[in-house]
Amino acid sequence: MKALVVYESMYGNTRHIAEAVAEGLRSSIPTEIMLARDAPAFDFDQVELVVVGAPTHAWGLSRPRTREGAAVDASKHPDHLLESAHIGPGVREWLKDLKHSGTCRSAAFDTRLDKPKLFTGSAARAVQRGLRTAGFSALGKSHSFTVTGMAGPLAAGEAERARQWGETMGLTILHRGAPAAKPERVDR
Repeated sequence: MKALVVYESMYGNTRHIAEAVAEGLRSSIPTEIMLARDAPAFDFDQVELVVVGAPTHAWGLSRPRTREGAAVDASKHPDHLLESAHIGPGVREWLKDLKHSGTCRSAAFDTRLDKPKLFTGSAARAVQRGLRTAGFSALGKSHSFTVTGMAGPLAAGEAERARQWGETMGLTILHRGAPAAKPERVDR
């Protein structure tokens, strides 16, 4: 029994949330964490839970054009540090090719500005829809974690909230996956 956290991150905020979720999950079950571009060959038959996260770009999942826009923004603003190693295929592309027919559950999260979803959109909603289309059943509602600006940083307390969410999901999977206790045999 193990979990997998798959993410995409431009400025490091989504990576920090993914790491916190993985830390929380590890308190109950072994957990791997990887970038979406490294996850396509993963064997989901050995996984009980996959948690997928992405930054919200233009009201949804990032695309090559919005990733390029983030790179241009980072070149104009020295305080916007881009995790250049993370540019490339992201969660959108990963979900497009994803197929699953097992019993692995899923959860979705995003990072977005602290404004109503009407104004920001939500990558988590698109992630959850993509996971459902690929054959995963949702463990619960998607979660959004807020950033204070386009390049971050995370709002105060968000990493801890992500860790607690991961811990709760890990306990849920642990208890769901545990074999039922056999009743004691009583000889009469």
